[in-house]
Amino acid sequence: MNRSIEKYGADILSSRRFSRAYLIPHHKQHCVAQHSLRVADRACRISDWLIRRGVQVSREDVVRASLLHDIGMTEEKVYASHSWEKAYSHPRLSAEIAKTEFHANEVQQEAIRHHMWPVCIIPPAHLTGWILLAADKICSIREVIS
Repeated sequence: MNRSIEKYGADILSSRRFSRAYLIPHHKQHCVAQHSLRVADRACRISDWLIRRGVQVSREDVVRASLLHDIGMTEEKVYASHSWEKAYSHPRLSAEIAKTEFHANEVQQEAIRHHMWPVCIIPPAHLTGWILLAADKICSIREVIS
């Protein structure tokens, strides 16, 4: 596991909420927790690439937003809903859970709320959101076609 994930996400990884994410199927044969860990790892790689090119990136924001971007899927009302409904509802719920249970800052919350763009109409406003969006799409496509 990437050291940044361990450093900035230890409280998330050890939480009951994230443990529950191992029980929720996601993208065919995967689970929400595995997907979120893959997204966090990919987002760290994207961040490292940007940092090497002189772009300022908050690894903490990237890691925490990545680990929490689908945490709303752990709620029964979201998990049991139709896939099109999940696409719209889980980003808002995930951001709310990130804020209330994990003290996510505004940049992290905003990245989580907009990670489903263009399904969610408003694109991310911060670089963290674009990194999360890219990492999520890369991982989702790989998981669905694998």
